[in-house]
Amino acid sequence: MNKVLLIPTGNEICQGVVLDTNSPALMEIVLEKFPRAAVQRLSPIEDNPAVIYKTIEAHQDWDLMILIGGSGGGKNCDPDLAPDMTHLVLDSLLEEKQEKRIYGYNGHLWSRLLVGKLQKNNWVANVPGPYVEAVAAGRALINAIAQNQDLAAISENVAAAVLAQYPKGGTVA
Repeated sequence: MNKVLLIPTGNEICQGVVLDTNSPALMEIVLEKFPRAAVQRLSPIEDNPAVIYKTIEAHQDWDLMILIGGSGGGKNCDPDLAPDMTHLVLDSLLEEKQEKRIYGYNGHLWSRLLVGKLQKNNWVANVPGPYVEAVAAGRALINAIAQNQDLAAISENVAAAVLAQYPKGGTVA
């Protein structure tokens, strides 16, 4: 793993309503396993499919892109929330992918996580926005990639790590 790109998403991050504490934590996790990797954090991007799509397309030469946020169901769970767009864009871009849907009893009420590869065979994953979930997902993702696990195993490990953060449990589908 030589180049890792962190892409925080969400209107709340762009507007400064929520501080991005996930990127520094994920950078630390990456560098623990891959100390020689170049890790870069982009400025936060909004929950806009065109912006997310262009951002991913412009950075296809990275070994791993981690999109932070946009995995929750947003508007599906609460009409006052913005729709989450990350997983919708990843559906259209990823050549190979595995998805897990988490239905929680506490924590995120719903989360859709995708891990996959683009045409150029680089990894792309989305992690939830809440800090403890993002850190757990990032750690599971990086550990699984370092162990050369296959796509299905990586997806399982990331979903299990996120679900373990839900105080009252949930289910993975």
